[in-house]
Amino acid sequence: MASNGQAAPSSCGAAYAPGPASNGHRGIAALLLDETPLTRESLSAGLSLRDPSLCVRTAASLNEAKAVLAEDSAPAVVLCNVASLTPPGGSVLATLRGLAGAFGGTPLLVLSDGEDANLPLEASRLGVRGCLPTSVGLAVAREALRLVAGGGTFFPSPFLHRLLQSDEATEDDPPTPSGGAALTARQRGVLQRLREGKSNRVIAQELGISENTAKVHVRGILRALGASNRAEAVRKAWRLADPTVPQALSRDCGRDRD
Repeated sequence: MASNGQAAPSSCGAAYAPGPASNGHRGIAALLLDETPLTRESLSAGLSLRDPSLCVRTAASLNEAKAVLAEDSAPAVVLCNVASLTPPGGSVLATLRGLAGAFGGTPLLVLSDGEDANLPLEASRLGVRGCLPTSVGLAVAREALRLVAGGGTFFPSPFLHRLLQSDEATEDDPPTPSGGAALTARQRGVLQRLREGKSNRVIAQELGISENTAKVHVRGILRALGASNRAEAVRKAWRLADPTVPQALSRDCGRDRD
């Protein structure tokens, strides 16, 4: 995969030895794989300044990362910006699957912007040791790297909530509509919340996605069901599956709300 730029020179030296202990922390050697120069250089510099005992080396491509891993002094953890490795129009999940196992026994921690709710679940299934949301600060990122390097896992609570939800089938899950309408798992989750009369803002908060993404899912549901508004979408979803469901089912859905 082509690189967007050369990796920034590492301040760790050719031997790539972990930094000295600082503030009671043991030295940790980490590798940041990120094809985007700005985020790669900014994140590596910020982490190193935040914690001098954290030695962060960078790679601008998977091949560069593999070369670092082949050296005698290999890093204790790899932090990967999966989105940067995904080609335009490509699937982040497909990229993640391709990366699984690429680093041998070195623990992998992936960056996530939170838009793809399936990423933490897929990461967990693939043996990835954690997902680091881009919404956290450097202090949390540092602790996440240390935790994973020490053999632990790092999945923030919103991600853990999604992981648990994905494994739980509830009786209130929206039925699969007939008539050829196909909804994704995420759209079905949004549809259930539309039935409960929740606004896009509340839906976004509960699912850990942006409000704009929630709006996109709502529009997709309306198109799939051939509905003109939220209430009609809810009514169609349940009545198509069970004609005995009363018309009043969607009364609490309210009008379209932002």
